[in-house]
Amino acid sequence: MATIIQINHMYGLQRQRLRNVAIHSPSIFWVQSGQKQLFWQDDELTLDTSKLLLTRAHQQLTFENKPERAKFASIQFSFRLSPPEHMLKLSTSLAKSRYSPLYIPDKSLFDTLTLFTNLQWQELSAITQKYWLFGLYQQLAEAGKLHLLFTSQTIPFAQKLSDYLTQQPGQDYPLNDVAEHFSMSRATFIRRLKKENTQFREILTQVRMNHALSLMQQGKRHPLDIALCCGYQSQERFSQRFHQKFGISPKQYLKTLE
Repeated sequence: MATIIQINHMYGLQRQRLRNVAIHSPSIFWVQSGQKQLFWQDDELTLDTSKLLLTRAHQQLTFENKPERAKFASIQFSFRLSPPEHMLKLSTSLAKSRYSPLYIPDKSLFDTLTLFTNLQWQELSAITQKYWLFGLYQQLAEAGKLHLLFTSQTIPFAQKLSDYLTQQPGQDYPLNDVAEHFSMSRATFIRRLKKENTQFREILTQVRMNHALSLMQQGKRHPLDIALCCGYQSQERFSQRFHQKFGISPKQYLKTLE
């Protein structure tokens, strides 16, 4: 069964500096070991085990993961369901004036996230998943933080497209076929993305590059195998894209996992 939340575990045994990592869905990052040094606008912010990082869909993050006691570890919770309007209004009304993507929550929110990592989401019905997720959203709303993840109830079209492409990142995606999937003409499809200041190829590349990171985290080590899984027939072309995107080569990133 499709889930309305995706939970990814990331690690590193050496320092990992990455730039322009696309966040496709509203996400919470929770560091389990080490620190994440976040380069946010004109500031440097430190995310450790006592804080959470809250990001909206289609933000891009530049950061350095710093191991502690020989390892960095973090969890990313990505959400595919928007909260109801009354929760967003409550969150906005309780928000503090100074904005920061970092949040120091109380123990109850950490307990909820820990519980989420242990749930077998794919075995839950859609309505049960919704009830669990809305409980977390209510906690965030009461803390005045939910609106930092969601600007409105409406899911951006770029996020819907990312969710669709993420299902099979290595597949070939002719633009006309993708437009037809969303019941649009090619011209309408392009206009919808343009309204959100993005393009189809840009989103497809972001999805594929993020998939490459995920494959490496899961144990794939041969660059050609990773390239093929991400829709690239040329290892060289894949490596160029990866370096252009993240500022590090696939081989350099793999070394941080050893």
